Amino acid sequence: MIGAVIIVGVVAGVVALGAVLAWAISRRDVPGTPEAVGTQSARGLDPGPVRPGDVRALRFDLALRGYRMEQVDEAVERLGAELAERDAEIARLRGEEDHRGAGDAGRGSDAARERH
Repeated sequence: MIGAVIIVGVVAGVVALGAVLAWAISRRDVPGTPEAVGTQSARGLDPGPVRPGDVRALRFDLALRGYRMEQVDEAVERLGAELAERDAEIARLRGEEDHRGAGDAGRGSDAARERH
């Protein structure tokens, strides 16, 4: 009886050791082997400014209950950054326009005073 328990324990230990070694070997990069093939086919957004056509062409891989969350999060983050940059540029240009408009109005009144 004790002999059977020892055999079962040794077999379980060998199986556990084999599983740990297989896991460790599968995590190492092996030279000369190609990159693993993934299950994700979506491309995401290209680098550079985002154009309307890029957004319309954007597709995500389907997951169990919708789309792959990491792909959607990446796209939303990128679009948010693009919109923030454009809003800042619009605000900067409007500020320059307001500043120029105020300066022109001031010069116009000075010129009108000089004529009178």
